[in-house]
Amino acid sequence: MSWGIRNGILKEKTFKPLCDKAWNGIEKYSIHPDGFLGYIQGTGKSPSESQPVTFTRIPNFEDFGIGCFLLGAVEYYRLIY
Repeated sequence: MSWGIRNGILKEKTFKPLCDKAWNGIEKYSIHPDGFLGYIQGTGKSPSESQPVTFTRIPNFEDFGIGCFLLGAVEYYRLIY
């Protein structure tokens, strides 16, 4: 959504509050104090192979989950600065 706002596809008035709410949720519930990112689904043939996805479980995610987080974080950063 941040990318869509920045590129004129989505209305900022409507979608910026949703981006703020999403980022606040990630920051509050998913990022550990030491920087570990929780709730990342691991890789596998099907989602059930990496279940349950929890705050403290360390998945075999080969950086896919972290990459998605970083891409979203960069777009949100560009939106607010």
